[in-house]
Amino acid sequence: MMKRVRFPVLVLSVLLLGASADLLFGYGPSFGGAGSYADPNNGSPHYRPNSYSVYSAPVYGSPAGPAANVYEPLSGTVPAQAVCPEPVCYELGEPVSLFNGTDLTGWTNEEGNEPNPGWTVDDGAICRAANGAGSLFTESEFENFILEFDFKAARGANSGLKYRLRERDGDILGCEYQILDPEGADHGDLHDTAALYDVIPAAGVREIFRQEEYNHAKITVKGNHIEHWLNGKRIVSVLVGSREWCKGLAESKFHDLPAFGQPVRSRIFLQDHGDRVWFKNITVTPLTPLR
Repeated sequence: MMKRVRFPVLVLSVLLLGASADLLFGYGPSFGGAGSYADPNNGSPHYRPNSYSVYSAPVYGSPAGPAANVYEPLSGTVPAQAVCPEPVCYELGEPVSLFNGTDLTGWTNEEGNEPNPGWTVDDGAICRAANGAGSLFTESEFENFILEFDFKAARGANSGLKYRLRERDGDILGCEYQILDPEGADHGDLHDTAALYDVIPAAGVREIFRQEEYNHAKITVKGNHIEHWLNGKRIVSVLVGSREWCKGLAESKFHDLPAFGQPVRSRIFLQDHGDRVWFKNITVTPLTPLR
């Protein structure tokens, strides 16, 4: 005769089995969760650099509780495939200098010709010095990269560096690392230095921005993940296609350009906004996805 298994023992066995699956594979019975794996960073992007100079793309998860589906796209805003990509490793290339410190070799105007006269080299830095400069473009194109540069802005100056460029009605639009000297009117966090202009705000930058001195900027662009840094502090970290991104894009001047910010190989340009601004020590490190 078979012995009857007592109910408490059966329940305990099921719980132990579920816990084992969760520990071994990162998933198991959701017990009220969304059924997705638990992210050790509570849904925040994280990296796994190693001795082989390989960067891992952010690993995204849907944490249980109110923050679940934080990376779920808003319907109809971006293609579904742009959200939560499979983890991709990137190989760090050799850093490349985009400015030789003496002339504008490697830079062009918008049409790809010689830079306009308003751009000069001043004391080892590219300077937007006079009217009629127009924006200054790199000859080379980039898609995934780490870009670092030092910049200085005159009092009250407005400028920026743009990447992931796309054309619309004759205008070249792209993600912008905003540069704005805080002298005078407060333009708001969406337009402060290191903001992803008009889409993702910056906060707390006025305390670390150095007026009329050189500041250090870093931009990391890997697939759908974008970061802006200022003087060693990460100001922006966003996933293109996330709820935060879609909300910011929908409320921005780029709301009618659904592909805005999506991965694309393009030139990079320094903006002419009518003010004096200096750029130097401009280097780009290409990131090559490893499939």
